[in-house]
Amino acid sequence: MIQREVLQKNFRIFILLSFFVLILEVGGGLITNSLALLSDAGHVLIDALALGLAYFAIRLSKKRSTAKYTFGFYRAEILAAITNGLVLILVTFYIFYQSYLRFLSPRPVKGPEMMVISIIGLLANLYVALKMQSSARDNLNVRGAYLHVLSDILSSVGVVVASGLIIVTGNTIFDPIVSAMIGLFILSNSFRLVKESMQILMEASPGHIDLEKITEDIQKINGVKEVHDLHIWSIGSDVYSLSSHILISAEKAPSMNSIVSEINKMLESKYKISHTVIQSECDRCVEAADKHSH
Repeated sequence: MIQREVLQKNFRIFILLSFFVLILEVGGGLITNSLALLSDAGHVLIDALALGLAYFAIRLSKKRSTAKYTFGFYRAEILAAITNGLVLILVTFYIFYQSYLRFLSPRPVKGPEMMVISIIGLLANLYVALKMQSSARDNLNVRGAYLHVLSDILSSVGVVVASGLIIVTGNTIFDPIVSAMIGLFILSNSFRLVKESMQILMEASPGHIDLEKITEDIQKINGVKEVHDLHIWSIGSDVYSLSSHILISAEKAPSMNSIVSEINKMLESKYKISHTVIQSECDRCVEAADKHSH
């Protein structure tokens, strides 16, 4: 599981860097009259808010469970991820709209100044993305913030390319074209993020976990005859739960507790499933219950 203390420290640095890039690009966009720079500044503002939201969710997820929230507050990270994804989708449509207006009515853009400012923004975003990359693989909340930063990197690259083309050709049409292309990429990733977050809220089985394989692994443990009523779901993006019934052979009934303990260790080490509820039944008990019912 990701060390949330380390994430908190990193996110404070990310937020400060985002505000630095924001101020730089707003000023640069106004000076150069570049829509791509101003669009990127809009991204950075949303990024700063997204990073702040992700930071808050990380802090909240560390809180101890309560009588009301018995699983703790891990789902705060998922709510943050959904919010970030939806905001990104709205931002993308705004970029499309502005690109359309600029395409119909191109405006003069200062290419060299635009390039210098976009390169500085690109370097800052690259630093944040590299620091965040490993955490984004395991934590959906961090991935939501990471996608914001990644979209800004692509925006910055697009602005650098657009400014280069403007300098070489003198044609400012590349400014809105590049902005629209960036928007398409952001839109695709945003929909994917929202979809994954909704699957967690709907308690779908984690995509990387195979229920049949887990069933086989549990049945390989000595004494387990059958596995049924198996349910696996995500509490948070990197916190998984499992509940199941297992049937234990009659001769292994005295070792029931040790068998359950062995199952738990296997699930923790192999599948990173830390919350389990396993109800055990033995052959003899089941047969006696069947006879009694008849």
